[in-house]
Amino acid sequence: MRTIIYILEVAIVIAIAVWLADRPGKVLIEWQGYRIDTSIGILALCVFLFAVVVAGLYAGWRWFRRRPQAWSNHRRLNRQDAGLKALSDGLVAIAAGDADTARKQARRAGNLLEHAPMTLLLEAQTAQIAGDDVTARETFEKMLKTPETEFLGLRGLIADALRENDDSRALSYARRAYALKPRTPWVLDTMISLHSRAGDWREAQRLVEESQKAKRVPGKSGNAQQAALLTERARAARAAGQVADAYVQARKANDLDPDLVPAAELVARMVAEDGRTRRARKVLERAWGRTPHPALMAAYLDFGVESKEPLDRYKAVEHMTRPAREHPDSRLALAEAALDAKLWGEARAQLEALEAARPTVRVYQLRARLAEEDSEDATTVDQWLERAAAADADPQWVCKDCGTVADDWSAVCGNCGSFGTLEWNQPPRIHRTLVSLVPADVDESSPARDS
Repeated sequence: MRTIIYILEVAIVIAIAVWLADRPGKVLIEWQGYRIDTSIGILALCVFLFAVVVAGLYAGWRWFRRRPQAWSNHRRLNRQDAGLKALSDGLVAIAAGDADTARKQARRAGNLLEHAPMTLLLEAQTAQIAGDDVTARETFEKMLKTPETEFLGLRGLIADALRENDDSRALSYARRAYALKPRTPWVLDTMISLHSRAGDWREAQRLVEESQKAKRVPGKSGNAQQAALLTERARAARAAGQVADAYVQARKANDLDPDLVPAAELVARMVAEDGRTRRARKVLERAWGRTPHPALMAAYLDFGVESKEPLDRYKAVEHMTRPAREHPDSRLALAEAALDAKLWGEARAQLEALEAARPTVRVYQLRARLAEEDSEDATTVDQWLERAAAADADPQWVCKDCGTVADDWSAVCGNCGSFGTLEWNQPPRIHRTLVSLVPADVDESSPARDS
């Protein structure tokens, strides 16, 4: 297109020149005592050259007029590029844990970018990895004054408050962050966790319900969170003697998340306490069919079996485990009940199946008991106890965030304070190793246990 335009311009100039050449004439100009006598072509050429000179002078004037601003813009862009590079290098140094380089790059970025709001984040994180919590907190507080960095500053202050176990300060910052960005998952999780740690189950549940209505959390995940909160509310109400309210909350929790074992167990125990033992058994049997768990079996044997005879209790366990007969917890329950009833063959069959599928400490402990009580068993107790010492631990309530093992389920991890993170799973290997090193006769609260 530029070439075509250029050709057209040249053609127009040539056409004008030819037109003037074909029409010669003279021009006479008298002005202020001066006399100019020339041809039309020369006059046109002079006018053209005059226009070119004027255009050139105008372009030069504009260039000189704009040059200082251009130099300033060029210098500013160079400083900005250098500042962004320093900011990037500082973040890389933070990721590498190099506090000295991060501090140097943070200072350089602040000077080059004229202490732009984003440089505060680099300064705060540099102070954090250097262990200067006071400076980090002050920098995060400075970030609250700028809309662009307010949310990042709040996140840093929340993390700082949680690290110091200052839940009230963390909650105040979390509320402010929630007002800015209510759809951010970590903000919602933090608020739910803080309310839960404070025992404010109702407020935590309100947040979950609000998020579900706004479709900020998936339906299944929201139901699981609500079920956990309702279970804790039911426990608190039961402890306070509010039995009717506790039953309503526990029943709703069980309906929302049938796989939540503590909710099903609580419903069954409360129904049994009300004298409806048969109904309680049905609740436990239905829960076992979905999620076999030792707590369900313990509750079933507590009030679901009237007879204390070992054979009758074995039959009850057999009935209970029928919906999930191949599950490891079903086999363990059957093996233990068979041992109590002296059904050595049945106990051996269940334990051998467990050995082939998932041998754990409990499996080998029951094999040791079988070897001790069954006179026809050719193996020795020590043989099975040696295997138990090296076997995988049986499942326990484990926090999926920090790996802490809890004796009982809770909606909040007692170690890291995370909400809804306890899962029935095998403990981390380091936990299993430490437990195996502690002698069985050492008391839980003794100094040897702590060491």
